[in-house]
Amino acid sequence: MSEKRRSDKLPREKILLLYQRLTMSPQKHFQKALAAELECSPQTIARLVDTIEVHIGKDASIERGIENKKRFYRYQSEAQKNGLGFDFEELHYLAVCRDFAASQLPPPVAQRIDKTLRDLALQLSEGEALQPRSGAVGFRSKGYIDYQPHQPTINALRLAIENQRVCDVVYRAMGRAENKSYRYAPGRILAMNGTLYVQGYQMDEGSLQKGRPTTLSLHRISVLSPTGEHFSFNAADDEACSFGLNWHPPKRIRVEVSAQAADYVRDRIWSADQTVDEHDDGSLSLTVTTTSEKELNAWIWSFGGLAHVA
Repeated sequence: MSEKRRSDKLPREKILLLYQRLTMSPQKHFQKALAAELECSPQTIARLVDTIEVHIGKDASIERGIENKKRFYRYQSEAQKNGLGFDFEELHYLAVCRDFAASQLPPPVAQRIDKTLRDLALQLSEGEALQPRSGAVGFRSKGYIDYQPHQPTINALRLAIENQRVCDVVYRAMGRAENKSYRYAPGRILAMNGTLYVQGYQMDEGSLQKGRPTTLSLHRISVLSPTGEHFSFNAADDEACSFGLNWHPPKRIRVEVSAQAADYVRDRIWSADQTVDEHDDGSLSLTVTTTSEKELNAWIWSFGGLAHVA
């Protein structure tokens, strides 16, 4: 027969300690661990939880569940149950994403995102713990594009993509003095190397069928006018898995990489169908599919002679 549990803690001390544990942390609290900490039986923990829930009011409740055959309890506020749908750890991840994107966002947009994150943090009772742009994540760049003047274009593109609307686009390509007009189905806005691009398809006049795949630099769009027409195909190029943006039909290219740069190349995925052949001297051969040979060549040149096309 097992020895009866003895504890110097009074019942009121136990219930206060349990309430503190549940409300101070939004994680799952397992019944067996709580019983060991409060020096009582699991059945006592269950009774104390019931008592706490009676007195916390309608703005919160205690979730009960079983995970890996172990019973747990978790305190939930009304905001967590009905409005937010995520916990503070996930909010921190959103803050990191904000920091990553900060250099691409116009200041007013970044400020609105900061305010939204602060408001969410306050609803999770963690407002003091989340400060905008703490400096934990950042970028250094030798040059950047100011996208503030292009915010109306970004907004119009986003809505056109969501509603699959055909757009009339006036565009000036790099190195060209003249603008060119497109009838265009936008599929996705992409960020790459500090620049925003739009992937989509040109469309023939009077047609709603996809034509040539076309990638545009967002800041080079002079005029974007959504029309009243809608396309029904997927313009986002979801199956793209090659090196670079979609500028031309796919090509397979083999790149020889010296031992000094091999670790950097080996640690990363450059195209979904890449192959890597290792050599005895530590060098390697990387074969990738690319739809942007110019981007691939620029990447190779960045190694300063430590990589070349086979």
